[in-house]
Amino acid sequence: MSTMQLEGMTALVSGASQGIGYATARLLAEDGARVVMMSRKAAPLEEARDRLRSEVPGALIETCAGNATSEADVRAALDQAHRLAGRLDIVVSVVGEPVFKPLLMRELEEVRREFDINFASAFLAVRHAAPLMKAGGSIICVSSAAAVQAGWGLSIYGSAKAAVERFVRAAAFELGGAGIRVNAVRPGLTLPPERETEFAQMVREYVSETPLRRVGRPEDVARAVRFLAGPDAGWVTGQTLSADGGLEQGKAPDPMDDFFGKDAMDEIRAGRVLQTNT
Repeated sequence: MSTMQLEGMTALVSGASQGIGYATARLLAEDGARVVMMSRKAAPLEEARDRLRSEVPGALIETCAGNATSEADVRAALDQAHRLAGRLDIVVSVVGEPVFKPLLMRELEEVRREFDINFASAFLAVRHAAPLMKAGGSIICVSSAAAVQAGWGLSIYGSAKAAVERFVRAAAFELGGAGIRVNAVRPGLTLPPERETEFAQMVREYVSETPLRRVGRPEDVARAVRFLAGPDAGWVTGQTLSADGGLEQGKAPDPMDDFFGKDAMDEIRAGRVLQTNT
């Protein structure tokens, strides 16, 4: 008798060519799900699919290149996943892009773009997945510790992710009658080991504020997603599960000197720079 709890289920994972998305696709496939991987660029996505097929022999893994902020692309990916076996059971919206930049350096078009990437992608996933799901369906959106921490540089990203968490609660309420669960996972800084040197100073800032004294790995977050996707979380909806090593319990890290220089940031932090469009 199989012990794979997701056997027979079909999942779509956006942002799946790397990082949290790839780790999530792998865990879902290992647990028996058919998986459609979605990401913007076809070539890296196909490479990720081939790697995943080699890591999980026998798993049904397909790809659908597309932009998670495009309604047409999202619908196409969901339809492809549904056609695999006439069902759609799990959807994971992983897309997110933090931009470190002080509030008074922001322009409206930047704000709209960040909300498109970080909020609209989650909205589209829920909006168009739900009609394809039956009772037992599970949708998981990836948030960020920035949603609940005040800190320099992530005002727009944090606001967009906070909107995702509130949206998850609203969607869970409205879709509960259909038996569809909607939840979120809230990671802190998450990097594979080989990328830590690329962001060495930022890693030090985040580790110093994280009780478990390391940054997250994609697998750490993927395990939380896997729990919410499966039957063990069958009585859980409208929730945000932190998978951040305890980061949200402390103050937000401040890596802004790396981006704009200490002298400039000292002026901004002291409130001496109140107007700028540089």
